[in-house]
Amino acid sequence: MTLVLSERDVEGLIDMQEVVASVEEAFRRQGMGEANNWMRTRTWGQSSVLSVMHANLAYLGRAGLKAYLSSKGGTRFAILLFDTSDSTLLAVMGADFVGRFRTGAASGVATKYLYGRKSGNLAVFGSGRQALTQVLAVKAVMSLEGVKVWSPSAPRREGFAQRLAAAGVEAKVCSSPEEAMEGAQVASAITSSKEPFITERMAESVSHVNLAGGNVPEHAEMNAKAVGTFDTVVVDDIPQGKVEYGDLIQAAKAGTFSWDSALDLGSVVAGKRRVRGRTLFKSGGAALEDVAVASMLYDKAMKSGGSYPSFELV
Repeated sequence: MTLVLSERDVEGLIDMQEVVASVEEAFRRQGMGEANNWMRTRTWGQSSVLSVMHANLAYLGRAGLKAYLSSKGGTRFAILLFDTSDSTLLAVMGADFVGRFRTGAASGVATKYLYGRKSGNLAVFGSGRQALTQVLAVKAVMSLEGVKVWSPSAPRREGFAQRLAAAGVEAKVCSSPEEAMEGAQVASAITSSKEPFITERMAESVSHVNLAGGNVPEHAEMNAKAVGTFDTVVVDDIPQGKVEYGDLIQAAKAGTFSWDSALDLGSVVAGKRRVRGRTLFKSGGAALEDVAVASMLYDKAMKSGGSYPSFELV
C-alpha cells in the first residue's frame, strides 16, 4: 500500500531537529559514496515551468523524486518515495513544508561544520516563508546570542520578527542590510533578489554565510567581490551550482572565484575535506535532502499509528 501524506499531515509530523539530523546523515553518506544525487531539470511551457529532481539513497534503501510546477496560480510540490529492494511506491506526499525545512536544515548543517562554534550572533536576510526555517535550523546547531533581520519591505520584516517571536526567537528589525550584518558571526540569506545586496565590506566582517536564495544564474544575493573574500566556498551540489547558482556563476566570470576550489558539503560532513578560514555555503536545494526527509517522515507516520489515506497501485 502507498501512503498519502497531505501538506497538513507533513506539517504535523515535521520537526526541525529531526530534519537537520536526516539532512546531515544524507550528506555524510553522500560523501562516503552511499547516496547519489541528481541535479534539478526544468521543462518550460508557455505560462508554467515543471521542475524535477531525484536521488537514490542506498544507505536507506530508498529512492525518490520531487516534482513541482510553477504557474500564475502558484507552485505545488510533491514527492514520490520508493523502496529500492522491491520497487514499491511507499509514499506520495506534499513537499512544500519538506522544502522549507530541508533548505533550512542544509544551512544548519553547513553552519555546524563550517562555522563550528557553539554560539554567535545571526543576521537573517529575507522575510518569506523559508526565512523562519533558516533561523530554526541555525538555532538547532548553535546557541543564538542575538538575531537581526532585514528585508526590503518594512512591513514584511516587522511581520517576520513577530513570527520569530512566536517561535521563541527574539530578533531586532534592521532598516538596512549593513545594520543587520553588523556584529554578526553567521549570516543566512534566503531572498528572491535579482541584484546582490551583500557587499565585500559587509562580507569581510562575518565568519560564515549561508546563501540559500535564488537558483537561476541571473539572481544573486552576494556580489562577486564579496564571494572572493572567503577562504572556503562549499556547495550543496556542484554540478547543479554551475548552471543555477548566480552568486558563484557571476563570481567565476569576474575571476573572484574558481569552481576548481569549491568543496561539496558531503565531502566536508564525511570528514574527507577540511575547511579553513572564513566560509561561504551556497545552496539551491538538493534532491537527496528531499528523499532523506521524506523517508524519515514516512517511517514516523508508519510508527505513529495515525490514520493516513493509502492506495494500492495495480
